[in-house]
Amino acid sequence: MTLELTSPPETPPVKRRRAHEEARFLPDVSGQLDPMRGAPALQVPDGHLAWTVKQWVEEWLDCGELTKSYSSLGRRGHHPSRLLAVWIYAVLDKKKYATNVSNALKTDAAYIMLAGGRWISASVLRTFRRENGVFFDKAIQQTIARAVNEKLLDLDDLSVDSARLRAHASSKSMRTLKRSKARLQELSKIDVAQLDEEARKQHDAKVSKHQEAVESCAEQERTSYSTTNETAALIKFPDGGAAPGHRVTVVSVGQKLRFIVGMLLNWMAHDGGLLGPALLEARRQLLRAGLAENTKFQVAADAGYLSEKDLGFADANKDWLDVLINVPASDVDPNGYFGRDVFVILPDGSARCPANRPMSGPYKEGDGRYWRGQGCVKCELRSKCTRGSQRKLRQSPRYEALVAGMKERLEQPGARTRYNRRIATVEPVFAYLEDNMGYRRASSRHTATIKAELLLHVLAYNLSRLRAGRPVFLCLFCAELDRDQDERLVIRLPRWELLDRWGCGPVCYEAGS
Repeated sequence: MTLELTSPPETPPVKRRRAHEEARFLPDVSGQLDPMRGAPALQVPDGHLAWTVKQWVEEWLDCGELTKSYSSLGRRGHHPSRLLAVWIYAVLDKKKYATNVSNALKTDAAYIMLAGGRWISASVLRTFRRENGVFFDKAIQQTIARAVNEKLLDLDDLSVDSARLRAHASSKSMRTLKRSKARLQELSKIDVAQLDEEARKQHDAKVSKHQEAVESCAEQERTSYSTTNETAALIKFPDGGAAPGHRVTVVSVGQKLRFIVGMLLNWMAHDGGLLGPALLEARRQLLRAGLAENTKFQVAADAGYLSEKDLGFADANKDWLDVLINVPASDVDPNGYFGRDVFVILPDGSARCPANRPMSGPYKEGDGRYWRGQGCVKCELRSKCTRGSQRKLRQSPRYEALVAGMKERLEQPGARTRYNRRIATVEPVFAYLEDNMGYRRASSRHTATIKAELLLHVLAYNLSRLRAGRPVFLCLFCAELDRDQDERLVIRLPRWELLDRWGCGPVCYEAGS
């Protein structure tokens, strides 16, 4: 008798079925009494900022898109709205590192209440922030739409400016075009044949490093870059030193509200050329918020945007844009050097410098021309003329016509008054981000995390401005009436919340903002 061995019939793999259609999350236990921590929801007093943040996330932001990315399979996780609330509160509490936020979730009742009575690890917080930059951008769009619907934005008071944010990069990782070119010239003078094998390898490595830096700067059209942070560059900060940093350009609205409607992150060392991209981004956000296509914007910008590219953008988009860019009253260089008015351009095209020496040229440059100084190194006026070895004088008919047109625009009635409101519209925004939020340095070198972190700060800022700009409704039935020692009537509110939420109806009256 023989036995035949047969393989078992193939069965299709069992597909795991969803027990629930919607994602499941850990329940909120912040109101339950814990023998060690107590009840966090009862420990946080009424009127605390944590309750305000909780209301913002629950009532002002639509987090439905966040929950769609979670699966109903596997373990229950933290609800994304609680993670968002924790991060917004942390940003307002000057905490930007996930480790510090996670440590606060062990002891701080406000953080524990926002997290639903749970502890959240630093890796979960870090991952949530890194992967939800797109949602933060859409949440900012929701705040702009709410401000438009409540008619809080004054489009006659738009301002553009930028701030420098220190990058998460070391100075050793920086490569500059100027230094690499100078080092290549120095290395080319070394006789490689006289070097031993080890020294020759070091020499070749240095040459390769600086050649790569020159090629990378030429390819990216940059003067500096970081090998560890692609959005960082060498930027001069207000303290006078140069360090790795990012440039954050902001478009804000309103002298009182100072609401952010546009934001750009780049590595530029100056503001020139950024006016157009910043205003196009702000217009895109406002049109998505419900403004009409033919809405006209009035914008003010400082002299940092007095470049041919920015002036040309303002001139080409006059149908929807009215830009005021500050033009210095005199032709004196901002660094204290001789201005254009000191140089003499003769009818035959030649030019003479302030020392009455002839300059070489003219040479063609775009649609304009330029001249070079001669004998500048030994000139007695060099300290007042240039910091380099040679002064360069440029002349561009198109640029000069654009500057003259902007001067004429600033001389129109009311233009200078409107421009003077710029400093109160955009400068406090950077003061709030740097001082109130403590945001002066990025916490990561990864581009996605940097953008998400910046968007999160802008979202928290806009939410705080929405709260400040909305009118407050008081109800005589809900509020407590009392008289102080001077017999003045005092209205005491149990909480700051808007009483139109309480359903009091027509008995409420507006008390102002």
